[in-house]
Amino acid sequence: MTEEYISGYLEAISKMKDILTPSVGGTNQFFSINNNPQIDLLNNIRNFLKDNIQYYNTFYNNEQFEERLRTITLLKIKNWEKEFPLLIENWTCDKTITSINGKNGFLLSEYLVNFLLKDFFQGKYVEVFKLLPDWEKWHWGDQMSEEYVFVTNDKIFIMHFGESS
Repeated sequence: MTEEYISGYLEAISKMKDILTPSVGGTNQFFSINNNPQIDLLNNIRNFLKDNIQYYNTFYNNEQFEERLRTITLLKIKNWEKEFPLLIENWTCDKTITSINGKNGFLLSEYLVNFLLKDFFQGKYVEVFKLLPDWEKWHWGDQMSEEYVFVTNDKIFIMHFGESS
């Protein structure tokens, strides 16, 4: 299992959502960023954002950007293997698909967790957080979004669910 495979699965879900919810496009992604063990998780994320300052300069002056960085917080998802499918079911259109076809096997959110993510993180200690604030302007795209952060001892992964109209 690879980052690219999971990102491809998420992008396929995004394309399906485009069909089910016309006039709303967007992208879903899964990617990794550097994890410097010398600094905490939030500062690793802030450094990643600072590395992409050219994007943010189109929206904010330096003072506003620094204020945005200060407002970033993380909400820990304690039992991610059980809670995460419920948190993302709107992004994966689980209820819409079930209303059309009934539940025939795993919902897309359940498949993502039970097969792809568990396989990808097999044997590793993983912590999962929701990156706040929601609907922030992130350089990886979309007007509205939710981001989740997966942390192992050696890497940080960001899962992005997004929409643009």
